[in-house]
Amino acid sequence: MKKFIILIGLNILVLTTFAQTDIYDSIYYGSVWRKFNVHLPTGYSSKINYPLILGFHGGQQAATSSQGWTVFAYQSKLSEKADNSGFIVVYPEGLVFNQNRSWNAGNCCPPAMNQNVDDVGFVDNLLDTLFLNYSIDTARVYATGSSNGGMLCYRLACELSHRLAAIAANACSHMYYPCNPTNKIPLINFHSKVDPIVFYTGGMGGAPQLSSIYFPAQDSTLNLWKHKNNCQLVDTLINGNGTNYDFIKIHNCSCNIEIHHYATTDGSHSWPGGNPNNNPVSTQINATDLLWSFFQNYTLGCLTTETENTIERNFKIGAFPNPFSNKIEPINTTQNEVFTLINYWGNVIWTGKNIEQQNFSYLPNGLYLLRINNSIIKLLKQ
Repeated sequence: MKKFIILIGLNILVLTTFAQTDIYDSIYYGSVWRKFNVHLPTGYSSKINYPLILGFHGGQQAATSSQGWTVFAYQSKLSEKADNSGFIVVYPEGLVFNQNRSWNAGNCCPPAMNQNVDDVGFVDNLLDTLFLNYSIDTARVYATGSSNGGMLCYRLACELSHRLAAIAANACSHMYYPCNPTNKIPLINFHSKVDPIVFYTGGMGGAPQLSSIYFPAQDSTLNLWKHKNNCQLVDTLINGNGTNYDFIKIHNCSCNIEIHHYATTDGSHSWPGGNPNNNPVSTQINATDLLWSFFQNYTLGCLTTETENTIERNFKIGAFPNPFSNKIEPINTTQNEVFTLINYWGNVIWTGKNIEQQNFSYLPNGLYLLRINNSIIKLLKQ
């Protein structure tokens, strides 16, 4: 425990005195330590709230090293993009079973799928921890991933739409049903028409460990999200005006969001425009540049109910006093909200309604996180 506390202190020192860095960390969830890497951009300042991108590696990744995040960071070059564009990128790691990492994205992929790993709960708790420890704009949280990591992004869009402003998926199909997001989700995705693992037109997986899993065609995934987002119009650009890729834009959706789809004719089961991973890489597009341009158009807040929309547009939900000593009073709430109070270590202290009736005088002094439905507030206990 002493070593852990010292490490926390060193991390805080790094955050306030150093610019660009990587912090390999973990949280305890589901009776195991779940690991992740935080990349802070050049010039990071605790006085600025940064956009956050969660980057999920692919599945069936051999656990040949203690850190699995490095493969996706290398392929996508998201850390370099973060340094140049000013956002935080966090690379969570899937659990290792039988020397392989994967994510439970619904109907894919083993071994996490077979073990029924709660990766959605892990990500939900991870966000609470990140909001406590880093300066993050909680309305600008995005998720991206490749292969099995992209499939997890689709599942997160179904189950954590109240926390994500947009997603970007690469080389994958939507694999989670039923999907009932509470928010409309902007989506950009990428796929090679010659992908030999997850076929563009659908079918059983092209790798031995995926041969018994059916992957829907790309048009099925697009149609599903077109329906979820209440989109009306589809524009298609064939052959990319001579650059050989197809571009589909689905728009006139609820909340003015869009769906963008890029289909390349080169590459393979890889990250377009990125570093190679033993498979050919598309040179027709750069997925990292495209997703960041897309993400910048969206913030969290468009809900499916008019009551919630009115609150989001006209009032700022809050709490007082801050700092607090024993009582927490909500501001601009409707008495229907669920409150969750979380401590510095990411542990849930209390959850429920009528938080104003609770007495928190027993809590030690320090920093706390109060989640009010979709809003996150930092509170200081004195």
